[in-house]
Amino acid sequence: MGSSAGRSITASVVGWIIVVFVAWTFLGSFLNVVGFIIRALMFLIVVCALLTVYFRLRDGD
Repeated sequence: MGSSAGRSITASVVGWIIVVFVAWTFLGSFLNVVGFIIRALMFLIVVCALLTVYFRLRDGD
């Protein structure tokens, strides 16, 4: 019975390690995608603001 209990605990630990690895991989990828989207939106906002300022200054009035 002791050997069976040890194998069960080891199987549980290995299973949880696999779950953590998979969750970490997919959650990390998801967070990278969200970060990219936020940076892209910030880039577009800054470019639009600069273009607005440029065209207003170029027109003069």
